[in-house]
Amino acid sequence: MLNVRKEFTGMLQASINKFEELLTLVESLNPIIIKGYDPNQGPDSFFYWGCACQITCDDMSELKDQAESLEILWANDDSGCMAYTNNLTIEDFQTYRVNGDLELMEMKEL
Repeated sequence: MLNVRKEFTGMLQASINKFEELLTLVESLNPIIIKGYDPNQGPDSFFYWGCACQITCDDMSELKDQAESLEILWANDDSGCMAYTNNLTIEDFQTYRVNGDLELMEMKEL
């Protein structure tokens, strides 16, 4: 059984995997997960879709550099909010065709 951090409950597996990779890279910076999946953010937020989190640590600049090296999108501020979307957009998520591996599934005809 896979042991998932409680902070990642509700998040998509591909995003969890990427954030776990990031946390391993910055372990010496004492990272703390502030927020993960948040359905209260609404459908215009990656938090709502389970692919964003907020992390703080001793060196936010290094955290940002490491996150971006893993293709994690960083918010345009110093809050530590970031998302791993596998290059998908909010509009892609709003089609309800994104799977747990962050792949956009084909539309099936009825």
